[in-house]
Amino acid sequence: MTPLTDEQIDHIVADLYAHGIRLEGLRDNLLDHICILVEEKLEAGGDFERVYATVIPTFYRRELYELEEEALFLESLRGPHLVLSRGWFFVLAFALVLAPWLAFFAQWFFFERPVINIPYALDAIGWAVALDVYPLLTVIILFLTPNRFDPLIPWGSKILLGLKPLIRVLSQPAII
Repeated sequence: MTPLTDEQIDHIVADLYAHGIRLEGLRDNLLDHICILVEEKLEAGGDFERVYATVIPTFYRRELYELEEEALFLESLRGPHLVLSRGWFFVLAFALVLAPWLAFFAQWFFFERPVINIPYALDAIGWAVALDVYPLLTVIILFLTPNRFDPLIPWGSKILLGLKPLIRVLSQPAII
């Protein structure tokens, strides 16, 4: 582990600024993390530029300014929010769509079944299924749509649930 010189630290700060990191707090945090990683990988007399070039891409997917855009977006959110993966979002959607039917079935099984009121039970189950088919099919179609058909919720995306916005699809997965 070799400590960085002031010139090397100034080079990192200038490079962060050149890559679009304008927020001072974010730039300072990135500088701290990058310096630690470079110092860990830099051997005595090693090539700083080569080590720096291998460390910096670990902080972004396409461009470094994505971090600032995401920080500004998350700062703009008001109220509580939750970021879910695509899979967990659909697990939650399936649960919400199927919950009324499952609640009815549980209520019928534990309270109404001993009475054996078959017409009432079939009527209620029929209505529960009929009212649940469209939302359930919608959720299934959204989940199974392949990327080549430009899905509403792309594979690998993150879904933000909150008060404002209520639901937002983050097509490029967020680093949260």
